[in-house]
Amino acid sequence: MALRQSTGLRNLLQGINTNQLVNGNFDSVVTSWTATVAATTSNVGSGQSGNCMRVAEAGGAAVGQAYQAITTRVGQVYKFTGYFKKGTADAGRFKIGTTSAGTEIWDSGALNDAAWALKTHVFIATATTTYIICETTDATAGEYSDFDTISVIPLARSVQDVFNFFHVKWYTGTQPSTPDTAPTGTLLCTMKNASVGATFADSVAGALSKPAAETWNGVCGAGGTVGWARISHIDDAGGTNTTEPRIDFRVSTSGAEMNFTSVNWDSGSTLGITDLPLTEPME
Repeated sequence: MALRQSTGLRNLLQGINTNQLVNGNFDSVVTSWTATVAATTSNVGSGQSGNCMRVAEAGGAAVGQAYQAITTRVGQVYKFTGYFKKGTADAGRFKIGTTSAGTEIWDSGALNDAAWALKTHVFIATATTTYIICETTDATAGEYSDFDTISVIPLARSVQDVFNFFHVKWYTGTQPSTPDTAPTGTLLCTMKNASVGATFADSVAGALSKPAAETWNGVCGAGGTVGWARISHIDDAGGTNTTEPRIDFRVSTSGAEMNFTSVNWDSGSTLGITDLPLTEPME
């Protein structure tokens, strides 16, 4: 299947390592990080590299925390890295959650490294907002832990990973000149795996296909003649940009990337496909 790939998809496949966190190196201040519970934060020298963030206990039974919320894609793989030093506190920890104090995704457990130590964790996002949390676990007022060089990097590098939880939208008319642009024509149908995003099975002989356990279908919201389709992540808002991973292809009764016996679809009809093979060419 000859397909047209967006700039966002091509960039991901060729390599992007952009930190999803803002101010993870604490070069000047602690902007973009929010102190919560019973914590105060400050920017101090003697970091693992330059300055670092110090999370100090402000007193009371609750531990001190600082967090940053980042936008993530459900089903996508990310790698967290961060340096920790316990400072004057008994211990500290890193947490990753779907709430500002949560451990729904990961809890490093108590860390008591007296010198700077690198901590890493690979995780799959389960929500569109993920919280990176730095905690000092000493309840004594003024006790602190230090954090530095924190990053969250997306690890999606294969088409299978990038399009984990995707949908296919089918339109009338001629496909746009590039998938970077907003769709043209009338949206006829959005196909998913039942009511959730679809996934691809492992590649075989250079081709991806539908997992046997999934059912890809959708109900037509309008009637018309389908002319093209777009594969995109279910979080894609659909506007013009150069960062969203997308694949566009033509639809017809013959000679297109996908051919149907009939391309005239009726409003209210439930339409499904048994496969959507994506092939990586040898040349």
